[in-house]
Amino acid sequence: MNSCQSVWEDDETNRKVELLVDYSQDDARVTVNEITPIKVTFLDPATNAVVRSIGVWTKTGRAMLANQFRAAGRIENLEQEIASGGLASTCA
Repeated sequence: MNSCQSVWEDDETNRKVELLVDYSQDDARVTVNEITPIKVTFLDPATNAVVRSIGVWTKTGRAMLANQFRAAGRIENLEQEIASGGLASTCA
């Protein structure tokens, strides 16, 4: 299993969510196995400046953010980014 770190820029809620992503890769396909949100940064909608950042420590908070990520349809995009090498600098 491989892992990498990614950032979900959620423009609808003016936040950035840092994620740890565990994935597996075979010949032509990347499959995301688990997403662990670790930090949320809230942005000012007018200036896009950072308002504050908080860590995500609870299972409930992590599950909620991971479900929102999936509901936003971001899993497929993330798998494509990893497969194309777009996250190569942050993947191990």
